[in-house]
Amino acid sequence: MTRRVAVLAMCLLAGVAGAGQVKRPTLRFHHLHYIVDDPGAQLRPASDALQGARTIVPGLGVGVRVDREYLLFARSLTDATTTPTRRARGAADAYADAVRWLRRHGVDVRPAALRDTQVARSLPREAVDHVAFAADDLAQAIAALEVAPQSKNDVAATFRMPSGAIVEIVQDTDRPDAYWCPMHPGVRSPAVGKCPLCGMALVPIPPLRAGEYRVDAELLPRSDGGASRLRLQVRDPESDAPVAAFLDVHERPLHLFIISRDLDQFAHVHPSRGADGAFELDHVLAPGVYLLIADFLPAGGTSQLVHRMVATPGYDGSLFASPPSLTVGLTEQVVSGLRIRMIADAAAPRRAIPIRFEMTDASTGVPVTDLEPFLGAPGHLLVVDNALTVAIHGHPEGDATAGPSVTFAPVLPADGRYKLWVQVQRKGEVITAPFVIELRSEIR
Repeated sequence: MTRRVAVLAMCLLAGVAGAGQVKRPTLRFHHLHYIVDDPGAQLRPASDALQGARTIVPGLGVGVRVDREYLLFARSLTDATTTPTRRARGAADAYADAVRWLRRHGVDVRPAALRDTQVARSLPREAVDHVAFAADDLAQAIAALEVAPQSKNDVAATFRMPSGAIVEIVQDTDRPDAYWCPMHPGVRSPAVGKCPLCGMALVPIPPLRAGEYRVDAELLPRSDGGASRLRLQVRDPESDAPVAAFLDVHERPLHLFIISRDLDQFAHVHPSRGADGAFELDHVLAPGVYLLIADFLPAGGTSQLVHRMVATPGYDGSLFASPPSLTVGLTEQVVSGLRIRMIADAAAPRRAIPIRFEMTDASTGVPVTDLEPFLGAPGHLLVVDNALTVAIHGHPEGDATAGPSVTFAPVLPADGRYKLWVQVQRKGEVITAPFVIELRSEIR
């Protein structure tokens, strides 16, 4: 009897002790945070290397997501009025230091080593600024550490470790993406914001719709042949009704490119919208065949790049002429006093092709630094193949620039020769320069 009482007493004491214990919180790895000169320029190589989605994490920064892990980038603080950026460290050392410190303060971490994370497959060359972990309950995790945070807001808290390095704990919300950039649909976010690549406001991701938007084109004839006016009507893919509303993309509701079949004539124009919803433009076209490329974003839809081949009224030539030949080799043009040099190395299909344009004053040879924004971008690039079956309208990624270089990174689908037109603005004038590039797969 005495033994039973003793055992019962021990069980009760154990139960009381267990009730007073606080469960050790467990954090999961959330992101590595890098401080760089140009966060936007880091997104494409990181996304390509990890095959992840470019994203914006509200309150934390821009970066690349792989499953539930992130590489995030913030701008370096180099202005004299700002606090100097902390000395960055190697990612593996920073991770190990953070894990040791958190465990000493009663918090478990998963995974235990950076090599076991998804992002460790390919890390940026830059040193990491700090490591962050996610908590189901941010307040509980902070209380468990029993250390005052260096800084704290509704979504994150930072702590300075004895080594001087920073570890961050963020609230684990993992909300679904609801917004994206109309020009860069790979940039997504659960909340409103601006695209780190082009600065455009993010818009709601529309529901999936079947079919493609249609553009009806009407050309008004000239008395001496050709056309004098264009009229475009955009139609809904499901109802076939005229589209009622558009969102401005790069300051216009519709961008129209007009390219002659011989690839000699090029125009980038912006028709005005009439009372009936159609877009109209006075524009003289000589008799011939033309490719019309309409770039627009219908309200509630996705960005569209719709192609239409048209023949002017009275044209009696062949509608199936052979594709024009394109000559590769010219890499420098002088237009309106601006010398533009194209640099496109190692061009291959189905991957981002860095195409850089270096610009100098044609009379002095001095690199130009007075480029102006053109329709909300440092420049525009249109690329087509000689069969006029492929067309890409691109803008520079990364920070806006006044020169002397502007870089694009189009992805072209196949080997072959492509004609491109680069457009920049200087002293109020839009300057257009044509070039030809050739893509050739490596022979193994």
